[in-house]
Amino acid sequence: MSNKKIYGKTIVLLSAMFFLIACNVSKSLTKKGDKLAQAGVHAEAIQYYIQALNRDRSTVEAQIGLRKSGNEVMSNYKSKFFKEYNNNSFHSAVYTYLEMEKFQSKLKKFNADVTISSQTTADFKIAKKKYLESQFTKANQLMANEQFESAENIFVEIKKIEPNYKGQDLEKLMEISKLEPPYRAGNKYLDQDKNRAAYFSFEKVTDINVNYKDAKFKKEEALNLAKYPIAILKFKNYSYDRGAAEKVSANMVNTLLGNKGPFLKILDRTNMDKVLNEQYLSMNGWIEGDGAVKTGALLGSKAILSGKLLSVNNIQKSPEVKQEKAYRKRTVKVYNAETKKNDTKHVYDKVYYNNYKGYNEVVVSFQYILVSSETGEILLSGIEEGVMRSQVDYNAYSGNYKELIPGNWNVRFQDSPSDKMYNNRRQIKAFQTGFESEQNITPVSILKEDAFKKVGNTIAKIVYSFNPED
Repeated sequence: MSNKKIYGKTIVLLSAMFFLIACNVSKSLTKKGDKLAQAGVHAEAIQYYIQALNRDRSTVEAQIGLRKSGNEVMSNYKSKFFKEYNNNSFHSAVYTYLEMEKFQSKLKKFNADVTISSQTTADFKIAKKKYLESQFTKANQLMANEQFESAENIFVEIKKIEPNYKGQDLEKLMEISKLEPPYRAGNKYLDQDKNRAAYFSFEKVTDINVNYKDAKFKKEEALNLAKYPIAILKFKNYSYDRGAAEKVSANMVNTLLGNKGPFLKILDRTNMDKVLNEQYLSMNGWIEGDGAVKTGALLGSKAILSGKLLSVNNIQKSPEVKQEKAYRKRTVKVYNAETKKNDTKHVYDKVYYNNYKGYNEVVVSFQYILVSSETGEILLSGIEEGVMRSQVDYNAYSGNYKELIPGNWNVRFQDSPSDKMYNNRRQIKAFQTGFESEQNITPVSILKEDAFKKVGNTIAKIVYSFNPED
């Protein structure tokens, strides 16, 4: 018989097996549903019938049970609805009817139709009309009292119950209830000179309706007032690493330009040089007080960032080798005189392996200061360190390291009571990991570039996160 035929028969047998399992599970679930239905617990019985039909849609008993229990639950819904309706509890009546519709839709998926009478539907329409009228009146009163959030919640509810209620009137009122609070907040922030907060408030408005009142123009006004131009002076370099300060500066500026948001403006270095000659900048790479005010006036900046690269320290420790002890497990054959056969047994040889440890490390230290060129006040200052380290700690063995077992011994060719072997599985796995560890140390030149980048990025984050309005 060909492999294709065998494979085909296997598939048929497996399919039949899974079908039988599904049928048995479906019947078991149906029986549980029947017991609950007999006890009058129809809502729970329905869950079991649905599970049964999800397993096997052809389970007739589950379909019958679902229809019977469904009608019982629907009958309870109807009784509840009429009680609420007759008591003029229109809110409860409306939501009870919506639950009835949801329940009807749920059972319909399993061909278990449960009907809602035309009288119930007619009464629902009356209840809905009265409830929505009262809610609409309530929401309008809240709008008049400037309780916009509460009004919006009601408008959302109305739209959910009847999407086309009052047509464009509802849509307009919903928009006002949603947009008026951030619009008013934006105006309030403008009055308080909190221009960034004002910008974001007006942006919430224009994102939904760009033509809402004068939000678009107020947003532009807030943005112009919130603009914060910063001049970055040439950083001083007090280290022995030529060009290091420029690298920190370049990384910082790149990060600032990528994350500055709508407010921060980085003044172009070329344009700065046209205003201040290079000699002036190099002499004043660190500016505070009146010097910052005068320089800011010339450059048109609101703040000046200056910095000093204090040091670049490199530490190189080449990997040192240290001889360590372990055991090598091997299998040998030993002649058994009684059985006259060769038996196998494990022998543990005392061996040496080498451990290598070393590292490269770069530490970059940088001091920065951000000064207001309007008041001379120090806005931000600090020293940031960028530490980058690459280290190795690995083992090497001339043979197959997977034959090694961790342990310690005193004399290589003589047993001693102090000899120890750690041969449980976890200890061996942890020990062998050392032979698979990284063996290459990252060069200092690469670590240095990473350290410059780290320092530059950190200072940039501090600067672009700074809010002068806080």
